[in-house]
Amino acid sequence: MSDDHLSLLEDAVASLSQYFVGDQTLSDTLHRVAELSMSALPQVTHVGITLLVDGRPGTAIFTHPEVPEIDQAQYRTGIGPCLDAFHNGRSYVIDSTLERGEWQAFRDSAARHGVMSSMSVPLIAHAGPIGALNMYSETERAFVDDDVEIGSAFASQAAFVLANAQAYWDARLLSENMAQAMRSRATIEQAKGIIIATSGCTEDEAMDLLVQQSQHQNVKVREIAREIVENATRRGR
Repeated sequence: MSDDHLSLLEDAVASLSQYFVGDQTLSDTLHRVAELSMSALPQVTHVGITLLVDGRPGTAIFTHPEVPEIDQAQYRTGIGPCLDAFHNGRSYVIDSTLERGEWQAFRDSAARHGVMSSMSVPLIAHAGPIGALNMYSETERAFVDDDVEIGSAFASQAAFVLANAQAYWDARLLSENMAQAMRSRATIEQAKGIIIATSGCTEDEAMDLLVQQSQHQNVKVREIAREIVENATRRGR
């Protein structure tokens, strides 16, 4: 690897390693990974990131609007370098999309959109491949052995960042859901107390009344409970 290539890689990886996932959304993190991959390999003109979208591989993030159109050929046929990189955990290079060869439908699609060569590198986290980083160039034979090494090194750091980002947002969503559940539970308990105080029923009977009203109005129990508490608060005032 030349000194210039090493310097570009180090700069891109340094920027990625200093990226704090809690400051941005998962989508923002993915976009940042795509942008920095272009910094690591200046000959790259378009970047797409293949991930599972609704349980199926898809181009989740892209730097150019034509990237999803290019990739659609492989998602339609189930054959392509991005999919192979994702599933096999290996890097794949197409030297020239104008030449016939493996993944012909993808080659034809890329060539129609002005992409003359490509490199697909797996994003591998501790549990295995989580996606693929797909780099496209408008010149033939844009990727040499050093570039595969650079792309793989960058992808290793990128996969680590993406795995951390996913874990962060999963944990945050779980925390928010738990907090919402706790708030809802507190409101429901208040509403039950109000029903017991006004009707003299038992705690179980108060809960049954809430459920019955929820089913009758087709509204969540927590919303019925919130309305009861708010009405009682207004009457108290």
